[in-house]
Amino acid sequence: MDCLARRLAPVVFASVLVACGESSVSVDAGVGVESAGSSDAMVFEPVYFASSSSAGEVPAGMSKYSFAEPPEGGASSIADVPEMLVSSSSYSADPMPNNGVPYIRIVAEDATVLTRTDSLEKPEYIGCTIEVAGNGKYTDIPLRAAKIKQRGNSTRLWYDKKPYRIKFLEKTEMFGLAANKDWVLLANFRDPTNLMNALAFDIAREMGNFNFVNANRFVEVEINGDYKGLYQLTEQIEQAENRVNVAADGVLLSLDQDDGPELSPDAADNFWSATYKLPVAVKYPKTLAEGDLERIRTDFKRLEDAIATADYDAVQALLDVHTFMDFLILQEITRNVELEAPRSMYLHKASAEGKYVFGPVWDFDGGFGYSWNEETKEYFGSQSWILGSTNPSGSPFNCTADKKNDWGMCTAGTSGGRGGFGGFGANAWDGSGASGFFTNLFSNAQFLTDYKARWAELAPKLSALVSERLNVYLTENAVAMANDAARWPWPESKNDTGKNSAAAAQDLEMWMQKRISDYGAVVDGYY
Repeated sequence: MDCLARRLAPVVFASVLVACGESSVSVDAGVGVESAGSSDAMVFEPVYFASSSSAGEVPAGMSKYSFAEPPEGGASSIADVPEMLVSSSSYSADPMPNNGVPYIRIVAEDATVLTRTDSLEKPEYIGCTIEVAGNGKYTDIPLRAAKIKQRGNSTRLWYDKKPYRIKFLEKTEMFGLAANKDWVLLANFRDPTNLMNALAFDIAREMGNFNFVNANRFVEVEINGDYKGLYQLTEQIEQAENRVNVAADGVLLSLDQDDGPELSPDAADNFWSATYKLPVAVKYPKTLAEGDLERIRTDFKRLEDAIATADYDAVQALLDVHTFMDFLILQEITRNVELEAPRSMYLHKASAEGKYVFGPVWDFDGGFGYSWNEETKEYFGSQSWILGSTNPSGSPFNCTADKKNDWGMCTAGTSGGRGGFGGFGANAWDGSGASGFFTNLFSNAQFLTDYKARWAELAPKLSALVSERLNVYLTENAVAMANDAARWPWPESKNDTGKNSAAAAQDLEMWMQKRISDYGAVVDGYY
């Protein structure tokens, strides 16, 4: 069939008249119909939208759809719901290619919105339809109505290959993952391997202590006929039974310089923490009642104060220390310098009376020895230690009280780390070490003993895992990686000879194996 509209789902609130060349299709909710001039009967799946189209209202070859979330208690007025224009051009009906990975075809109302680089404002959703070919690996997903927007911070603003967030109008199972409306497409543009975030997630999964670890599903993506390359589909970090499962009185927090009071001082969902002056954003509850923010800040201060005193018993009463150790080990062996800012460092409590648990882990674009030098921007360089090479609690990497400004933020007097990368305002880290919130427990002898034991247990497993997972990913995604390299020629390094994911993955494996091996001696030297 040539017309996208002929494969659209049924209309819940109204009938639709859609122009398809010289024929038209009238669709009523929940029925199969025949298109004019065709004997092909169509059965439509339930999605919630309605449409109107007549001469002069929309451009030729387009159809306009109004859609909304399913109303509680049944159908109601469709006034004031978003609208989208869907093209009925032929590319939407072409067979999707099979390059060994699933293929996602998206038709959006205005694809130019999805390529903008000139706006610091929070992106807004636009309407789209999504169709997925599982290509023998997973079940196909027939055409469904959805929304899409750009996501991310630097990855959205700095690079032409954009990351996206998609939101189906109904919960949708994708590639064997539990059904949900919200999904993320990571572009991994700066990553020469396309695999660093996936590898970090796999390491976290192998550790076995994190309550939730994001899945990895590599897919090729097309938007309005434009091939966008290889993407990593994964879950949105959010409160949900099959994601970060916290109760109504629980919390999901993000320690994030780019999503907290530094850049959003007037937001009602963030604060500077009382003891370590960390930028804290409340991700759940989504809506805070009066007094909730102060209650969360006060509760978080209890954890901070326990860490500040290095009272191991007090900390263990408030924090899952096993996950905390795994969290620190993962940040260190990936050399994720975002720990220093911090950015995208999540922790949660399942209930008001529960313990804080670190995770989910997220965003390793700044890890793996990445050089922040504007002239190179290359990975697999520095092997310096984020937590320090002696004792993290007493190393020059640690942001101690004498190195803080009036807000308690480290701005001078430290050494190591990225070396002066910061600069997001007067209260920002100077980019030269992790907060004492992450390091002060190393001054407790029992924590230090437990940390060393945990590393000894993990090291051989992680060394084997790195080689195994990289080999699997390279085999499964070889064709798609080549397609992605052709679509997005590698611009980052002045010494570049072209984007070669297989060669870069070899560099990644060597860098990781050396780091895992070397970290054993570093941990043994902690005192």
